[in-house]
Amino acid sequence: MSESIDRINRKTMTTASVVTHYARPWDLSKAEQATFERVAAQAKDQPILDIGVGGGRTVAALRRISHDYLGIDYSQGMVDACRQRFPDARFELADARALSDVADASIFLAVFSCNGIGMVSHADRLLILREVQRVLLPGGFFVFSTHNRNSPECRRGFLFPPFDWSFNPLRLAVRSLRFTGETVLRMRNRRRHHPHEVHADDYSVINDVCHHYSTLLYYLTLAKQRQQLVDAGFEADAEAYDLSGRRIVDDTVDDSIALIARKPSVPLPQGRP
Repeated sequence: MSESIDRINRKTMTTASVVTHYARPWDLSKAEQATFERVAAQAKDQPILDIGVGGGRTVAALRRISHDYLGIDYSQGMVDACRQRFPDARFELADARALSDVADASIFLAVFSCNGIGMVSHADRLLILREVQRVLLPGGFFVFSTHNRNSPECRRGFLFPPFDWSFNPLRLAVRSLRFTGETVLRMRNRRRHHPHEVHADDYSVINDVCHHYSTLLYYLTLAKQRQQLVDAGFEADAEAYDLSGRRIVDDTVDDSIALIARKPSVPLPQGRP
């Protein structure tokens, strides 16, 4: 099942149309703005690793914090798009599950935005957390976002694409054709990928509507995410933010949660979280 998840998601994220989609200028989300502002002062001029950089949406914001910056992605198309958009920044083809070219304790701020960590299997997700913890300096931060298992999106059924009605016959015909084509695409992808869903006690891997049901995305609760971080060697009670950029006190039903995890300044005693 792990191989199926990786194969399906990698195929989607390396297609030319998806690369073009992510290479457009997109604003940071409010949650990303909040988390970046939270760590900016401490990360000023420190080494930054931007994981799953995609088309470069986070590059400008992170390089305002530090020019000691490296963006990585496992899609060569995404890397090429970033190099074209930001020729003075450094980008490399790399996989977050094996950061072999990044030395131990060499990064102060690691970022994995846009729920990118949710595009791998459960075992690979835990591997990424351990790899990020390894490359972080003591006291360094990991800022990332994850899909929330307590959100309605986790339990939502099939969604038809949006349709904009028009009284103009030609425009209505064009929109109807587009709607029909996208509906067929969604149904085909759903039929193909839905059998690969995973529903475990602690998490789910869902064939949700992302890219017309062409991906499988990992969902878990905030409590389980915090536990995964502790198990990987991060400090307990990672800060969490909702989609509006507000600090989460108890829990949220928002589809996505942004977190700030920190590597302990000194090694934790054996057997303690």
